[in-house]
Amino acid sequence: MSGMTRAAGIAPAPAPGLREIAGQFHLSTGESLLEASESRLLTLVFLRHFGCTFTRQILRRLEEFEQSADAHGAELVLVHMLKNGGEVRYLGNHGDVRRIADPYCELYRAFGLGRGGLPELFGPRVWWLGAVSVFKGCGVGHLAGNALQMPGAFLFKHGKIISSQRARFASDLPDIPALFAALTPAPPNKSA
Repeated sequence: MSGMTRAAGIAPAPAPGLREIAGQFHLSTGESLLEASESRLLTLVFLRHFGCTFTRQILRRLEEFEQSADAHGAELVLVHMLKNGGEVRYLGNHGDVRRIADPYCELYRAFGLGRGGLPELFGPRVWWLGAVSVFKGCGVGHLAGNALQMPGAFLFKHGKIISSQRARFASDLPDIPALFAALTPAPPNKSA
């Protein structure tokens, strides 16, 4: 979405200790995030809490996100704030998607995702897009995670962030094709 900040061409430096922290978190398959990133490109989608209408939009679009990641040779991984296994009830028929439990938001912080303030969480843009989301049937549920935590999306390979989208507003949804587009070098300028 337009509210997310994007890496433009140059991959940001990993947060201090990112490799170490990635080695401490495990995918639902059992391998560490670091191990998984050594063997393949990962599309990490950090969710807000599961009761959030915007998280519910993402869950409705999981198949689309998985296809987009797969088309670029990447694997989709959801990062959430519940204890391991607590997310299954929210995933519906997408229980096979890879995921990482981060109930203390340590991985969120390592990827540069902080907590939102009033404008980021309750500003006019968020209210408007929230109303649209509810109208489209996404609804709002009970709080399941940290209500202040901001979302984001990243491409992660060899323990490094190679493309990023950090949400500016709670209503910002991941734009997976744009994550990959940031990796594509611009064509040379042919000026006369």
